[in-house]
Amino acid sequence: MLALIDHDLVVFRSAASAEKDGFGIAKYRAEQLLDTIMEKTKATEYRAFISSESNFRKDILPSYKANRTAPKPKHLKALQDYALEHMNAELARDGLEADDELAINQTDDTIIVSLDKDLLQVAGKHFSWEINGKNWTRPDTFVTQTELEGLRLFFEQCIKGDTADNIKGIKGLGNKKAKNLLGNCENAEEMFIIVQDLYADNERLIQNGSCLWMKRFLEDNWRDRFEQFQKQTGGESM
Repeated sequence: MLALIDHDLVVFRSAASAEKDGFGIAKYRAEQLLDTIMEKTKATEYRAFISSESNFRKDILPSYKANRTAPKPKHLKALQDYALEHMNAELARDGLEADDELAINQTDDTIIVSLDKDLLQVAGKHFSWEINGKNWTRPDTFVTQTELEGLRLFFEQCIKGDTADNIKGIKGLGNKKAKNLLGNCENAEEMFIIVQDLYADNERLIQNGSCLWMKRFLEDNWRDRFEQFQKQTGGESM
């Protein structure tokens, strides 16, 4: 099996953990984490992606991730360069994030490895490794996602927004209400109708959805998907 690894997170967390140490410690922790991922997923090979410097989402929503103002770990850039040169990491295609490359390359014979729950939009096998904080632990997690549940997660995100990426959803509707609104839907068309009614603004839904949507192939985009749902649900094409 092929592991598709979100190397943005591997290098960021490794660099952050070595903020008071030399680069050698950051490098060691990144290599150790990669070994752990391969052991736990039982993958025989991997592709590890680092996001490109440009990002198509910022062209759609200039405020995308603009809330991330904290200083970056001091070893981050050096560790990214090291990963590209010595850890067989790949730079995502121009304009794409590592997440997009993972989603595009997911098949029946791959497993997406990331801590980012957004990727659970994508059907197939997923693994998130154990992380520890002050007085809490999130254990290793394996998930096999279905197409329908992946779409449900996407539409929930459209409702509640994504504070981490600075995407504002429907005011007053958070995670619990989003789940309640969509929990009984038996297909994606039902979910689309509910979300579209809540927004009452197609362009804003397209804008947010375009930032939240994980591409399934290179030319995939939410605007085209939106128009398909419009037709399927009897709405007017834009």
